[in-house]
Amino acid sequence: MATVYHEIVFGGDQTLLKGFIRGFELGRSLKGGFWLGADHPVDTGRLKRRPLRGNYVHAVCTSAVRKSIMDALSKAPDCGFEILSDKRIVRASFDFKFDTFSREIAALIKDILMTLPAGLQVLAYQPKETVDKKARGVELYSPAHDYRFEGKGRIEGDFERILAVRARLKAIEVARTGKIHLDT
Repeated sequence: MATVYHEIVFGGDQTLLKGFIRGFELGRSLKGGFWLGADHPVDTGRLKRRPLRGNYVHAVCTSAVRKSIMDALSKAPDCGFEILSDKRIVRASFDFKFDTFSREIAALIKDILMTLPAGLQVLAYQPKETVDKKARGVELYSPAHDYRFEGKGRIEGDFERILAVRARLKAIEVARTGKIHLDT
């Protein structure tokens, strides 16, 4: 069964709320299943378009962790925190693009995109591979190269797997990755 994720927006003092959440994680010995939006590349731009007043903290968590947090908050109604938004995430996605003259880096990018974990898919993928035999042997910083691999696309699917694949692509110097978009 696939993991279900939730996007939660907590209202309250940011410092206290982050401390509560970090304490909750440590107290429960959580290893995964909870991500603070400020610590991860999640696009929260749409939250700015909502009428959120005061301080808030954006988070993503699994259903199991969500239940534990909700139980803990229900036992402390005077903690000064509230749930401003609680939505099930349907899918997560991020855009990427790359441009390289290196066959080795091209092979690495192709490997990442061709061996995605189950639950992820590449959409709107537009790769372009160019070989110019006349430019063979030209130096690295020359305007002419015998090989070029460029492309762009979007990867979507399971939130936690999206984080991992995005990190792998981002580690490649010639790859650019956008923030993670959440569809609720």
